[in-house]
Amino acid sequence: MEKKIKPCIDDEEMLNKRFLALRDTLELFGGKWRFCLLLNIYYHERLRFKDFFEVSKGISPKVLSKELTILEEHQLVQKVVEYTPTQDIAYYQLTSHAQMIWPVLNSLIEFGLSNRKEVIGAILKSKS
Repeated sequence: MEKKIKPCIDDEEMLNKRFLALRDTLELFGGKWRFCLLLNIYYHERLRFKDFFEVSKGISPKVLSKELTILEEHQLVQKVVEYTPTQDIAYYQLTSHAQMIWPVLNSLIEFGLSNRKEVIGAILKSKS
């Protein structure tokens, strides 16, 4: 007789919804650039397409365009165009929906800083 693993949540439908939500979120932020792009917009408030190359070293124009399109589709960034008499200026800024990400992003950054310190400390300790 096969033993069934009992989940910590009794409501299996809720468990499935949470699993799908986590999977969707990991898929959305699975790329190496999306969190970085959001972080750069957060710190600079708004960036023109060409500005991303200064603050996101190593990204190609094709990848940047694709990543910004995905972030727009998920309503995390919006492209805003300012019309002036001499030229139109397009830039990207965060949406209010994107503000929900900051506690998660800050937690990831704090973990990364702590983990880096822990791992480097262990490496240095093993070499001595």
